[in-house]
Amino acid sequence: MSKKVCINSEWQFLLKDLERQDLSSQDFSLVELPHTWNNIDGVSGGNDYHRGKAWYLKKLDIDSKHQGSIFLDFEGVNSICDVYLNDQHLGRHEGGYSGFRYDITELVSEENKLEVLVDNSHDETVYPLFADFTFYGGIYRDVNIIYTNDVHFNKMDLASTGVYISQNDVTDTYAKVNVKALVCANEEKEVSVQAAWYDADGKLVLSDEISKTVSGQDTIEMDMLIENPVLWNGVENPYQYKCLVYLKVDGDILDTEEIMIGLRYFEFDEQKGFFLNGKRLQLNGVSRHQDRAEAGNALTHEHQLEDMAIIKEMGANSIRLAHYQHNQFFYDLCDKEGMVVWAEIPYISKTSDTDATASNAISQMRELIRQSYNHASIVMWGVQNEVGMFGEEKPLEQIAREIHDVVKEEDTTRVTTQAQVMMIQEDDPAHYATDTVAWNKYYGWYVGEAEEFIPFIEKFREINPNKAFGISEYGAEGILNWHSDEPKVKDYTEEYHAIYHEKTLKIFNQYDFIWGTYVWNMFDFGSDMRDEGGVQGMNNKGLVTFDRKTRKDAFYFYQSMWSDKPMLHITSKRFVDRHLDQITVKVYSNQDDVKLTHNGQEISLGKREDTVYYFDVLLAEGQNLIEAFAGDLSDKTVFNKVHEMNMDYVLPKDENTSAFNLVDGENVKNWFTDEVNMSMEMIFNEGCFSIKDKIGDIIDHPEGDEVLRKYIAPMFEHSMFNMAKGFSLDTLAGMQPDSMPQALLVMINNELNQIKKQV
Repeated sequence: MSKKVCINSEWQFLLKDLERQDLSSQDFSLVELPHTWNNIDGVSGGNDYHRGKAWYLKKLDIDSKHQGSIFLDFEGVNSICDVYLNDQHLGRHEGGYSGFRYDITELVSEENKLEVLVDNSHDETVYPLFADFTFYGGIYRDVNIIYTNDVHFNKMDLASTGVYISQNDVTDTYAKVNVKALVCANEEKEVSVQAAWYDADGKLVLSDEISKTVSGQDTIEMDMLIENPVLWNGVENPYQYKCLVYLKVDGDILDTEEIMIGLRYFEFDEQKGFFLNGKRLQLNGVSRHQDRAEAGNALTHEHQLEDMAIIKEMGANSIRLAHYQHNQFFYDLCDKEGMVVWAEIPYISKTSDTDATASNAISQMRELIRQSYNHASIVMWGVQNEVGMFGEEKPLEQIAREIHDVVKEEDTTRVTTQAQVMMIQEDDPAHYATDTVAWNKYYGWYVGEAEEFIPFIEKFREINPNKAFGISEYGAEGILNWHSDEPKVKDYTEEYHAIYHEKTLKIFNQYDFIWGTYVWNMFDFGSDMRDEGGVQGMNNKGLVTFDRKTRKDAFYFYQSMWSDKPMLHITSKRFVDRHLDQITVKVYSNQDDVKLTHNGQEISLGKREDTVYYFDVLLAEGQNLIEAFAGDLSDKTVFNKVHEMNMDYVLPKDENTSAFNLVDGENVKNWFTDEVNMSMEMIFNEGCFSIKDKIGDIIDHPEGDEVLRKYIAPMFEHSMFNMAKGFSLDTLAGMQPDSMPQALLVMINNELNQIKKQV
């Protein structure tokens, strides 16, 4: 029988770039796995967290007398890893989110020295290359020793289980499945594979066995029919069978894989959305990054259990596991809890400048699929996210199609999808490179107002009437420090954050053909390049804070819309000091009869919109006790009546920065007088450049480059300039209107309009 032994304890760690021969003279620190060296500096801001090489050393106690094979198993190391055992180089793994293994059977001795060189510095051939999250370095998932018999399921099939269960034809009345076992035998053997299915009560449902003579590596398959299956039905009933797959020789069991698997069928209908087991299911989804405060990406099982509990509490039924392969333990949780999953690889933002084939993305896709194949929760493989945002465009359609084809080679039972960046046009042929398509759109935050989702959705639908279509990202920054009685776009207040989500979800719910929507993001997450809203090193679009301790008001809005469990929540509790004589108290509840009292006196309901209740309250001097009631539920808060606005709630204007603010706005404003301003008219000469062209295209022309450097030189030095090349100045100005005055845009545009484009 195979045995897995975790070896997370007592590792030596050194954060230095040294040659192996120089390690003996160094002082190492003692660490436990999982471990990252960026849990603090990776979220401190400044885009200066340590990206480089580090060494992990361990003395391994391995049973050298073991009769069989021995494997060294890594579940996740970010991002390039060279492994040495007893001075032998086992190999290099490139990609920070998938598992990998080495066969160490012939190298094991009485005393064993393991040395692991980990590197999270930029490598132009290893994805992700650029993204809005921190690339934490380290051995941040478990490391194991796996012992097997001479005859075993293949442990070297890209670190998979070596057993695959394909749901080829599932209906309400039967399930046709294929069990494929990859078998290894050191010498010719007559082996048999048995697959035994047990229901949730432990009763044997079905069993079959096939024998074959095997020498080296071989495949044994069997087709099986389960009649009247209990289907895995999402959060409503995440029913799982246990399939025990035995590998036998002469009747003796030499290896076993226990696979918990739900049987289900699904469809993405271009007109009506997503169907699970023949019934329409609106995918009310959230996106999840794996990192959290203090731990970075070095998560324990307890961390992951807490994440799932919070997502369930809110009432979501689907998770986009962004933007990389997550821990297999979390995929197991998704199976168990009934979450419909979008799983994806870190082919994000841009394609390699030195490898236009994205070969590393393809290899990571194969690893993701083989290691995660048996998870019933996964229905979509994501091939790319926001590729095409950079000015130096790469063949997005071609690579997306190639990765789609790779997926179909590996798995014909699921669909492919992709997340398009906002500057991709609605008629781009790349939408058809995958089975489904979804969009990352930020109307109401980076661009315009939330209501602009409506014309976008309807335009895309008009151009692509038969394309299954979802929303892969939408969100706004919401920071607990900032509050306003008059929330507005880009004020970073908790109040605007909540209103934004109220507006967007109402819009999305109007369209049955949208198969799913995914809030960006479930949790605040580390992005060391960011410095906005008075917070450094953090993307604050989460519904829950980075430490998982505080649920923002928007969390409770979604809970009121998605959860069946009775709930009641008074909003803006952190907005304690109120200077207005009359305020509107907003309450979220999925109950029909909500009452509010002010200092013990009942307040009349002002209005109700779905699960949002509004009450107008005339504040008294001093403390005001506000209590809400709905059946057995209650909630309360206290507001203090003050005479002047508490400015601690207001983000100072010079701190209202953004990762997309590419121009020194204060200096720019000093260049122009009020007389210049709007007296100038925009000119758009045919065949000439304008502010509507991509920045990358403009600077490719020497005269265009000269114009932009003349007026907005700070842009060229910005850490996100490469990404900005994919935008037009017109779009950037819409995202950060305070940073680029209209008069400046007019002057740049009119000079560009004197430059003819090269044909």
